[in-house]
Amino acid sequence: MRIFPRNMKRALKGSLFGLLLAAAMTVQAFGADIQAMDGMTDMTADGTGAGQYGEPGQGTDGTGELTDAPVTLDVVYGYKNIAKSGRFLPLHMELGNRTDQVFKGTLCVLAMESDMQGYSMDMDYDVYRYEYPVEIPAMGSLTQMRSVSLGNRVDQMYIRLLDESGKEVTRKRLKLNLNKDTAELFIGVLSDNPEKLLYMGGAGINYSTLRTRSIEMTAASLPSSELGLDQLDVLLITDFDTGSLSGQQVTAVWEWVQKGGVLLIGTGGRGEETLRAFAGEILEQPVPQPDQYVINMGVEYAVDGPEGASIPLTCTEVWLKGGSEVLASDELSVISSVSVGKGMVAVSMYDFVDIEGFCQDNISYIDHLFTSLLGENRINSLSSGMDGSTSSLYWSVQSLINTGNLSKIPKVGLYVTLAIAYVVLAGPGLYFFMKHRGMLRYYQPSVAVLSLCCTGMVLLMGMTTRFTGPFFTYASIKDTDTDNVSETTFINMRAPYNKSYSVKLNPEYTLYPLTGNTYYSMSPIPKFTGEEEPSITIHYGDEDTGIRSDNVGAFNSKFFMLERHMENDKKEGFTGNINSFDGKVTGTLTNHYGQAVEDVAVLLYNQMIFVGHMDPGETVELDDLKTLYGATNFGYAMAEQITGASRYKEDKDIEDTAYVEALERTNLLSFYMGNYLTGYHSEARIVAFSKDKEETGFLRSSGYETYGTTLLTSSVDVNYEKDGMVYQSAMQKQPNVLSGEYYAQNNTMYGLTPVMLEYYLGNNIEVDKLDFYHLSDEVAESMRYYYTVPFSGKMYFYNYNTGNYDSMDTGVTEFDRDMLEPYLSPGNTLTVKYVYDSSGDYTWNIMLPVLAVTGRSK
Repeated sequence: MRIFPRNMKRALKGSLFGLLLAAAMTVQAFGADIQAMDGMTDMTADGTGAGQYGEPGQGTDGTGELTDAPVTLDVVYGYKNIAKSGRFLPLHMELGNRTDQVFKGTLCVLAMESDMQGYSMDMDYDVYRYEYPVEIPAMGSLTQMRSVSLGNRVDQMYIRLLDESGKEVTRKRLKLNLNKDTAELFIGVLSDNPEKLLYMGGAGINYSTLRTRSIEMTAASLPSSELGLDQLDVLLITDFDTGSLSGQQVTAVWEWVQKGGVLLIGTGGRGEETLRAFAGEILEQPVPQPDQYVINMGVEYAVDGPEGASIPLTCTEVWLKGGSEVLASDELSVISSVSVGKGMVAVSMYDFVDIEGFCQDNISYIDHLFTSLLGENRINSLSSGMDGSTSSLYWSVQSLINTGNLSKIPKVGLYVTLAIAYVVLAGPGLYFFMKHRGMLRYYQPSVAVLSLCCTGMVLLMGMTTRFTGPFFTYASIKDTDTDNVSETTFINMRAPYNKSYSVKLNPEYTLYPLTGNTYYSMSPIPKFTGEEEPSITIHYGDEDTGIRSDNVGAFNSKFFMLERHMENDKKEGFTGNINSFDGKVTGTLTNHYGQAVEDVAVLLYNQMIFVGHMDPGETVELDDLKTLYGATNFGYAMAEQITGASRYKEDKDIEDTAYVEALERTNLLSFYMGNYLTGYHSEARIVAFSKDKEETGFLRSSGYETYGTTLLTSSVDVNYEKDGMVYQSAMQKQPNVLSGEYYAQNNTMYGLTPVMLEYYLGNNIEVDKLDFYHLSDEVAESMRYYYTVPFSGKMYFYNYNTGNYDSMDTGVTEFDRDMLEPYLSPGNTLTVKYVYDSSGDYTWNIMLPVLAVTGRSK
């Protein structure tokens, strides 16, 4: 090298280094290619990268399944591979055993969920792993029907099959075909003539912000579990005998409706057959024989004249329990609906098969139909993608299960006292004590002994406040009727250490994870390869349901919902004979629980009767109990009257056990009212609270700390008739808004702009009297904390004789037939104009009165 100039030496050295680096990179790339060819990754034709995991030399079918694996795996997701994210996704999995030995193993599904991380509340994604034990006969097959939560905006899942030793046998990667550009309304269609209902698909709803997609179903393909229906928004049953459905399928449909689904039933000439499975739950009277009617579909669809949209149809006129009119034709209620939990059942007089031709010529009728049926709030929720089955619950249950046992709060005063005492004793106290006795040589050993004693005292004081393992905070709703008990329990699972832990739950409960929604987060979804370590593993065994938590963090929450349905063998619950007429509630109520219950109350649509404490088997008279008027859609204001939380408006002490208990009960009761009593309901809901604070029924074994609240509920039918007269709410059908800003869900007007509403009083009665019910003073006072005040100002009735609005005395709350005569239309409607007086206690939200009508049946 000495014979070369210095610059040339540097050049040669650089070139030699470059050659060596290039050679190393070439060898590495060649090795990577060999590794890829040996089975690490096999890109599909569309570049999605379906995984191939097996021994070298094994081939795949392009989706990740090994073509020569001993067990085959075939998967269909959703409804014929149609799906929505943010819902539970049905998976139909076919497993085939190619060997002559029984295969025993575990079927694993890996899904990714959006979630909040710790107390920082940063949005992130966690991998959830669901495990199902399987046993496939020799040379046989096995069908697995499972529903797994699919996170918002997540479009893939991984399915693995492991043998008994935990070795992977085969896998599939599901790349889901999701419509991320247009919000869709999934309509399941159950009919003997589905080809005549094709017009239901592809229609635009609410200015095409929502697009319908019809999904054909049969009696064989209709899921037998509520989770299997979770992808649907509407289930349409028409021209079909529901008696052909199994008991499990009928139960699944009803549970799905209670969770928020919409069941739409068409009757027509087969009304009795179509309603057969649900008649006992929704019908007030037996199904009559069908007849011929001329139905006015709406003047907007008339071409040659006002009567051009009237078509003759075979119809069955039905009467629902507490039904509200959705669409009308003159004096006929063409479609009526009734609230069932969070959902709705609607029944039409006609068969949807029979209006095929009309809808093909007038496709906007589908828009009109579903806009009227679903309402603005539900349509907005569907359009925005905020209607996930569990993500919407994630936020609403926070106040229920983010609390804890007050006895676990350390007594700060005791620790401060101990610390001061230690400083005084270990410092000047012990020093001067030893000095006066000439024992200073023992000072340091004495301080050490005193330190050990104080440390022991601290440990002893913390025995009752220290968590030693996983612990649970829960909120449970137990609903009972004559035959069945339905229990819904929300749990917050935490551990005091930052390491893996596992718990075992009662397998009688169906377990769902509750995770946060990322709708408002536009951050990219992290890459999901299927090789990530799961944060939560749920194992569904025969003896128990196991949950394993990894890398979650100390005291970080994981939320779950558990559901259990049982026969009411013990005949628990509340029963009664309840009458409601002219604003007065009478009758009796009996407690059939084997325990004393507290804060018992009877809830009607806009009335509440507080009962209080009831012993086991006790019967109380309702006649002389006070009635409060409010609105169940403002659940918190009503709930705090029942639990007593309204007494703590000014004096809120977190260390006051009575206050904390009242707050916990108020949160749970308002959650129940807001989720299960959202619309008009004709039955009475009885609510009460159990005194038990340490429920462990959802756990497979004892030894875990639990703390929470249990709400007990029952439904009791109410009689609204007396001496041949009928008493009913004019709010069964939402008022028609003629002008102004009115929110039917809360029965409130907004701001100072006058509101004109057209109330439908019902064509089934001859109106004898009309009552206006305002908020009770107690409820009105509570509502002020939520920026809502009762209406005060001027009220006008529209006079059909003069065409003018007549001023009415707002102090008058009862109007008889003679007073109403000039204000009632031929269709029994009343138009009222409200003008709010801003001189009083002004706020943006003004609660309007609730109208109730008394009359004789036609």
